[in-house]
Amino acid sequence: MKNLILLAACSIVLYSCNNASQAPVEYTIAQQENARVKTIENMISAYHGEKTATAKYAAFSVKAEQEGLHNVAVLYNAVSAAENIHAFNHKTVIEAAGGIVDEVKPVFTVKTTKENLHDDIEGEAYEAKTMYPDFLKTADAASNEPAVLSLNYAMKTERKHKTFFEQALGDINSNTLASLPSAYFVCPACGNTYTQAPKHCDFSLTDGGKFIRFE
Repeated sequence: MKNLILLAACSIVLYSCNNASQAPVEYTIAQQENARVKTIENMISAYHGEKTATAKYAAFSVKAEQEGLHNVAVLYNAVSAAENIHAFNHKTVIEAAGGIVDEVKPVFTVKTTKENLHDDIEGEAYEAKTMYPDFLKTADAASNEPAVLSLNYAMKTERKHKTFFEQALGDINSNTLASLPSAYFVCPACGNTYTQAPKHCDFSLTDGGKFIRFE
C-alpha cells in the first residue's frame, strides 16, 4: 500500500494530462457517493478478473510448452505474473476502503495455443479499451486516487500484453517463431512488462534492477 500511495500523485497527474482536453466534470454529493460505492464494486470485479487471468495464463503457458512453443510459454508466464501484481494492487485498494475480497475460483478452458492467443487478444483489448477506462471514470468521480493508480497500471499494461499476444499469434501463423523474444521483464510494483530490462519502469518509476525476469 505504501508504494501505491507514494506513486499515486504521479499517476493522477498523468491521467489528468491525458484527459486535459476534456472539460472538468462537477459531481453532486449523491453522484460522488454512488461513485465511491461503484468503484469498490468495480475493483472487486477487476480483482476477480485478474486472479482468473493469473491462473489461466499459467495454464496456457503449460499448454504452449507442450506444443513446443517455449517462447510463447515464457510470454504467458510473464503475463500471468503481471496479472497477479494487478490483482494484489486491486486487493490493497479494496481492503483499504473496507471492502471484502472473496476467494476466486478461476473458470476457463484450455484450447490450442493459437486459439488461446486469439481469445486473449480479444480479452486484453476489452480490458484496455472498455473495462478499465470505464472503471477509471468512476474512480475519478469518487476521487479515489489509489483506485485510479491501480486501474491505470492495469489498463496500460493490458495494452502492452495485447501487442505481445498479437506478435506471438502472427509469428505462429507465419512460422517465424524464432523472432519472438526469449525473455520478458515484469515490474513488481505495477506489472508493466518489457522484452528488455529498462533503467526504470515507465509507469511506476521502479528501478529496473528489481524487475522479475522470465526466460
